[in-house]
Amino acid sequence: MTNQPTLIVGEESLLAEEALERLIAQALIPEDRALNLDVLEAATPVRDLLTRLDTAPFFGPRRVVVVRRLEAMRDVDQEALIGYLERGDSPSVGIYVAEELDRRRRLFQTFRRVGVIIECRPLPARDLPPWVAERITLAGKRGVPGAAESLVALAGGSLRDLLHEVMKVVAYVGDRPQVTVADVETIASRLGDASIFTLVDAVGSGRAAVALPALHDILGTHEPLQVLFMIARQFRLILRAHALAPQRLSGPVLADRLSVHPYVARKVSDQARGYRAEQFPMIFEAVEGADRAIKSGSPARLVLEMLIVRLCDADRPAPASRGVGR
Repeated sequence: MTNQPTLIVGEESLLAEEALERLIAQALIPEDRALNLDVLEAATPVRDLLTRLDTAPFFGPRRVVVVRRLEAMRDVDQEALIGYLERGDSPSVGIYVAEELDRRRRLFQTFRRVGVIIECRPLPARDLPPWVAERITLAGKRGVPGAAESLVALAGGSLRDLLHEVMKVVAYVGDRPQVTVADVETIASRLGDASIFTLVDAVGSGRAAVALPALHDILGTHEPLQVLFMIARQFRLILRAHALAPQRLSGPVLADRLSVHPYVARKVSDQARGYRAEQFPMIFEAVEGADRAIKSGSPARLVLEMLIVRLCDADRPAPASRGVGR
């Protein structure tokens, strides 16, 4: 690692913290941190900040200076820092952290020219399940197919929240080597009446008056495609339960066949009685149409609202199934 300055920028704080720790670990062995690591706020008087950056290592090969909240630095101080960065030959490894910087201004352009920029943006929805699966693996477990997707659908798009949920599920499975979908849903069911469960349950039982307010709550914390994933998953479970209904499976056996918690299997089985086999092609066509519409740039909230109304209004031969599980 050279003394080339590094800018860590982006609002995904977990990725930023991990990137910072990784850079420090590359530059310093643990026993050198006490003498050769300075962590400063960008509001520090710029003369003091530049003095720290210009200080040679104490009894070690490298010295690291971390400057946090760079976006808070005054314009006049930014100009002084730009002059220092353009000079080069810094005796310290400078690592600068900002939630956001104006990319058109000189400071960002200087980092682009003379330094390294590490972007820490929220991951797109499609990249969240692989990220969760990797964290499950790093925790010493193996996630079965669907486990990471289920956790993402339940916990939302915040990496910090997802990591917290991964740690809870890993602790729950104990010595078992695998994390299953049932494990994820068991932990989630202990969280109370989460809005995502309210939504999928209401959609599955045709209650638009409950599903639409729940949708609005969820969109405050979940990506639209995550909500759509959960709706699609619910109807896939309902379809499988509908196909298994003639076998009259017991609750535990049905839960095992569906790979879900018994509580979820019971709700899905109740909901399945409200549908006819010929309805499912229309349902999945509607879900796929919503997916295409959102990905092509249509207003996600409106697309989801229209989908939910359409699914809730689907003709059902068993109206008494509405409200099951409440």
